[in-house]
Amino acid sequence: MHTFSQADFERFGQLYDIEFRFPAIQGDTGSDDRIVARGEIAEYSLASGFRFTFSSLQVLQAYESVSSGHAPLLVLVVLDGTVELTLGSVEHVLSSGNAVSMQLHPDYPLRAHQPEQEHLQIVALAFDPRGATLDHVSSSLQDLTILPRVPLRQWSVPHPFEELLRTHARLTMTVAQKSLVLEGLALQLAGLGLAGDEHESPDAPVVPVQQRQRLELVRQHLEFTPDHDHTLKDLAQMAAMSPSGLRVKFRAMYGVPVFDYLRKCRLRLAKHYLEQGFSVEQSANRVGYTHATNFSTAFRREFGFSPRQRTLDQKK
Repeated sequence: MHTFSQADFERFGQLYDIEFRFPAIQGDTGSDDRIVARGEIAEYSLASGFRFTFSSLQVLQAYESVSSGHAPLLVLVVLDGTVELTLGSVEHVLSSGNAVSMQLHPDYPLRAHQPEQEHLQIVALAFDPRGATLDHVSSSLQDLTILPRVPLRQWSVPHPFEELLRTHARLTMTVAQKSLVLEGLALQLAGLGLAGDEHESPDAPVVPVQQRQRLELVRQHLEFTPDHDHTLKDLAQMAAMSPSGLRVKFRAMYGVPVFDYLRKCRLRLAKHYLEQGFSVEQSANRVGYTHATNFSTAFRREFGFSPRQRTLDQKK
């Protein structure tokens, strides 16, 4: 079993654009050398562009991490322990058997809080085709970088696959065998993480590639910050288009008007707040609705049931 100091975490963070903070010992003399965790951390970079990080730690000092890197797909699986995540306006608390899939973007850092705990076991899988060493990355993997998705999706890991992840660390095999096994695990985990999450455009849009990239920046901005005040003028500036051009091209690209898309983002976030125990009024206010009646009408139209019914279902 290895021990890890604050300095060890900081060195790791420099490799992957992660800032680690230890609030309880911040500023203490000699804090860099203080042991903050015990256990094992193993990393594997694969030829396909996937990177696995397996960690099994006793957390002696609660810490926070802020990830500012880039990955079209990042999957985190909690096998044991608790982690609190914040991405944009969305917050999730993960415990054993929970997982999240997300896009990692430098403009919207992923913030994670790991409380002091006896055992925290996490599997992290990142995919970025820029890191691939193969001559060809499959079209299915390439699709991960272009299909629009919600910024963060929480899901439950199927028990058989959870056991596969747990037993991997105990397997003894050659480097070649391990690479093959990990490639298989990566593909399965990516497939599970994306299930039901892709939102394909209705037709292939006749939009130049550069404009598509700028439209995707606008779409991601709406997904990450649905509770902010957005104006057509500001969004058009972000896309380097005229307001009328943004209206037309956003709809051509994603099949819905830009502010209809924003409304859907807000209602999804409100649904998440209701599931976390917030009241209808609190959820409405947190996503920018000033009148609960208007919020309830929009919510029912989007999901087919009232927000109060959702609140009642959560209490059962």
